[in-house]
Amino acid sequence: MNLSIQHKNKNDIFNIRWWQIFNILSIDVVIGSVAGGIMAVKLLHVTPGFAWWIVLPLSVWIVYTLDHLIDGIKLKEKSHTVRHFFHYFYSKHIITAIVLLSFVNIILILFFLEWPIVRFGLYTGIATLAYLLNVYILGKKRSILLQKEFLVALIYTVGIWGGPAALRHFDLSTAELFLIFDFFLTVWIAVLVLSVYELDYDKLDKHNTISVNFGIRKTGFVIYFLTSIIFLTAIFEIIRTDDLLMAMAFKVVLIMVMLLLLILNFQEKIKKNNIYRIVVELVFWLPGLFLLY
Repeated sequence: MNLSIQHKNKNDIFNIRWWQIFNILSIDVVIGSVAGGIMAVKLLHVTPGFAWWIVLPLSVWIVYTLDHLIDGIKLKEKSHTVRHFFHYFYSKHIITAIVLLSFVNIILILFFLEWPIVRFGLYTGIATLAYLLNVYILGKKRSILLQKEFLVALIYTVGIWGGPAALRHFDLSTAELFLIFDFFLTVWIAVLVLSVYELDYDKLDKHNTISVNFGIRKTGFVIYFLTSIIFLTAIFEIIRTDDLLMAMAFKVVLIMVMLLLLILNFQEKIKKNNIYRIVVELVFWLPGLFLLY
């Protein structure tokens, strides 16, 4: 069963393998967010507390699942991907899970998170709501900075790095700012790569992505332009910094970007096996290596 082929009937979702459900339900994304969180706290030298390690993955799962759920409910049986049809078909169960986990999240945030993180989380929540309104209610073509890919990358990055940075009162060094910036660009590249892979399905489902609005050629230009920025800033900081951990972080980001470019340039083989989403998400498990330090 393919993750991104056009489904023929509801029986398709009963033939999904466990690792495909793992991806459809964004569990791999959640693991990637925790891995990114490990990198963030190690590099910023902060201790956010046990509650943050629960709130972070729960928040990422809720946002991503809401994103897919809204798409699924909008498209219903007309969805051209198993991912969206799955969320529509099981919408009642998924909504129940979202409500319960949101309640748990609110309790943890109100009673266990430190105030700087709570305050910053409030701003992030407002921004996330604005994103959902922008993407699903306005429904018009937007500039490149208001495209879905850009906003997803921004919210994901802010969700991971915002809490640890808030504990530092946003007193960050130039190297730390460059690292966060490069991480954001890497996430943006990843979402753009996915939009290239899913161009045909996004056109059918009328999704507002850069690939749909500007075409694959211009999307590729954006990807390589962002990659060049990452390489320039990362190499500059690797040469400049005396912090071995910081230098290693930039090297990890460079490896992540190179892997994403490989995924982009081997579309025929990777897309044929319909593993591109899982492969892209696995790239974001690499920051978890900082658990060893």
